Amino acid sequence: MSTAPEDRLRENLNRCLSDSLVKGVGGLVIGSVVTLLFFRRRIWPVWLGTGFGVGVAYRGCEKELNDVKFGQRK
Repeated sequence: MSTAPEDRLRENLNRCLSDSLVKGVGGLVIGSVVTLLFFRRRIWPVWLGTGFGVGVAYRGCEKELNDVKFGQRK
C-alpha cells in the first residue's frame, strides 16, 4: 500500500527528532561520565559527547530525508 509523500516525510521527521534526542542525551551522559572519571569535572567532554551524538543523528536524518526526497524506498 502506497502512502502519501507528506505522510512519509512526517514519519521521517518524527523519527529524526526522537533519534536526535536519544543520541544527544546519550552523548551527554557518556560525556558526563567521562568527565567525572577522568577529567576532574571539566565541561568540554560533556559538550563533545553531546556534539558527537547529535552529529551522528544528523547524518542519519540527512540520509533518510534524502531517500524520501529522491523517492527511494527501503
